[in-house]
Amino acid sequence: MVKSLSKRAVFLVAGFALAMAAMDCGAEAPAPTERVVTVPVEVERVVEVERVVTVEVPVERVVEVERVVEVTPDATAAPDATAAAPAGPAIYKMGLFEDPISRNTWNYLGGPAGSVWTGYVIGGYHTSLYGYSPQRFDWVPAVADGLPTPLAKETVDGTEFWTTEVSIKQGVEWSDGEPLTADDFVFTLSTVRELSLGSNWASLVHPAFVDRAEALDEHRLKIYFKSTDDEGNAQTPGLSIWQFGLAFMPILPEHYWAPVVEDARQAGEVPQQIEALFAHVPDGEPTANGLEYGQWEPGAFFENSTVPDYYGQGTQVTEYANGAYEATNERLGYTETYYGDPTGDTVLELEIGPHFESEIFSIYGNQDSAILALTKGDIDFLFNPLGLEKGFLDRVRQTADLQVVENLDNGVFYLGFNTRKPPMNNQAFRQAVATVIDKEFVTRTILQDTAIPMYAMVPEGNAFWYNNETAKIGQGLGRGERIAAAVELLKDAGFTYEKEPEVSEDGAFVVNGGEGLRMPDGTEVPELELIAPSAGYDPLRSTFAIWIERWLNDLGIPTKARLIGFNLIVEKLFSETVDKDLDMWILGWGFTIFPNYLENIFHSRHSPELEEGGVNWGGYANPEFDELAAGLLSETTIEGAREKALQMQALLAEDLPYVTLFTTPKIDVFRPVKVEYPYTTVLGGMAQAQGLQHVVLIK
Repeated sequence: MVKSLSKRAVFLVAGFALAMAAMDCGAEAPAPTERVVTVPVEVERVVEVERVVTVEVPVERVVEVERVVEVTPDATAAPDATAAAPAGPAIYKMGLFEDPISRNTWNYLGGPAGSVWTGYVIGGYHTSLYGYSPQRFDWVPAVADGLPTPLAKETVDGTEFWTTEVSIKQGVEWSDGEPLTADDFVFTLSTVRELSLGSNWASLVHPAFVDRAEALDEHRLKIYFKSTDDEGNAQTPGLSIWQFGLAFMPILPEHYWAPVVEDARQAGEVPQQIEALFAHVPDGEPTANGLEYGQWEPGAFFENSTVPDYYGQGTQVTEYANGAYEATNERLGYTETYYGDPTGDTVLELEIGPHFESEIFSIYGNQDSAILALTKGDIDFLFNPLGLEKGFLDRVRQTADLQVVENLDNGVFYLGFNTRKPPMNNQAFRQAVATVIDKEFVTRTILQDTAIPMYAMVPEGNAFWYNNETAKIGQGLGRGERIAAAVELLKDAGFTYEKEPEVSEDGAFVVNGGEGLRMPDGTEVPELELIAPSAGYDPLRSTFAIWIERWLNDLGIPTKARLIGFNLIVEKLFSETVDKDLDMWILGWGFTIFPNYLENIFHSRHSPELEEGGVNWGGYANPEFDELAAGLLSETTIEGAREKALQMQALLAEDLPYVTLFTTPKIDVFRPVKVEYPYTTVLGGMAQAQGLQHVVLIK
């Protein structure tokens, strides 16, 4: 069968696979330091198609944005790729800095297993209705058979819904040979709804909008969205809810998980049921994306194996310079064509794998050990979501058979506040903290330009959605000016000092730190704890933590930085006592391209005390922001969604539930004599594309 779309209406193409992972991501658009190669990579593409596929009202025409992203492949000379390699099984050898937390997908997307390291090792297990094309992020079917029907109003038993229908390709099978059907999608969605799973599940299956799904037959789905909110107000499931939400929900096998879910329901109340589901070890779980679990020795390695007779293996994908996309799968007997006629120059051609027998993720515990293993030849690709300080970067560049590729990243490292507790619940306090943090000094002087200061919650590299006009508190001020401005902010808000900070005459440094700082109610500011990853795990964030500790104590805010393991921080944030024990923390996020994560992180409904697994760990609650976030969820046009996202970024930069700190050039390192990739230029880097596990060739 052949599916094609000609150019008549407008359709947004954007995105990244799953919603988010609590990560050590790197982030953002660096000033190139090496030879600059300009490669046309469409980060946010608007392409024309025959019909608007997901909303009743046609998506409004938007100006086509062809994003040209400057990337800087390192000039390190690679060895002759034709050099002979030892005979033996094809194994993709990769390195991690940290153990995954779990291989349970329910836990990964809804619980404390939601770390980037977990995502790297189990990301090859999942499929969804729709996904993204390689490199270019075209919105294309995964297991869906063609595009969905436009949303339409329908009344069922006196209740009005928005509905859409989707077909599933025939011949798609789980790794155990069972067919993947509409019932698997219905089961997954129903389980998320019935257990009110939070975090990324709540972003993918938004409880305020998604009602249910029905299997019309084995290969046809009907999805129901609520047409009114809890107060009876009319609402429309926008791009965040359907196209870039539910359409990307991982589909899990009902025949494996249904008995597990039923057992979990016997565990007591809903929180205990969720805990039991998250605790399940999925031995023998069938997968649907070409890879399956092999073995795991914590602290040593994690291994996946290739699924025999994977239905997607051998799919030929071609992307054309005119915007067209074509995929041919002879095994299932289809050719799909989208976004124009597949003619003219091609920009990418590849065959979907996996093209190896197994993959091994060696676990090293810190960057130093991982870099050493890479330079010695023990691994051929390094997952590095953290950025590389200059010393590490110099080491890999001096290794003759390694190649370094630099991309723009799509994430942020940040300082978070527990806004439930004083003084963190005071906006002036948060602004004072932001004022004394000299991001430019740390990134440029201390970290020697291995990181880039950041002031907005959408990275600059995601240019269509990025707001360059947000407040940049403290930018350009000297040390004395920062202290003076921060003291004024605190005093204007009712804070008092026994002794204010004393700055040198030239304003270059603090002679004596502030003493006896009291909150507006007269209570003395207690010693605050700042938790951040250790230096062995991430020297960039640990460096920021140490300097922030110093600057806050200079201001008279007693602060102690505690550097601990990344997984320990994640465990603490998902703790039931997060509201009592947490003061401030430093972590990172890796983002989707469509910025619905702004709602998922900061809307008050996603606080852990209100939503199981919610990632609004700081308990941020701002009615003005909540209203903007709710508006984003209902936006069905690109420009409307963009305007909401710009406003949300501006508000966050003033109110500061997070102080965005920095991003890094996305640096990927691999050994080209052993591995070959069809492309290395991609927003977010090769690591955020999961090491290109489904297309890499082992030589």
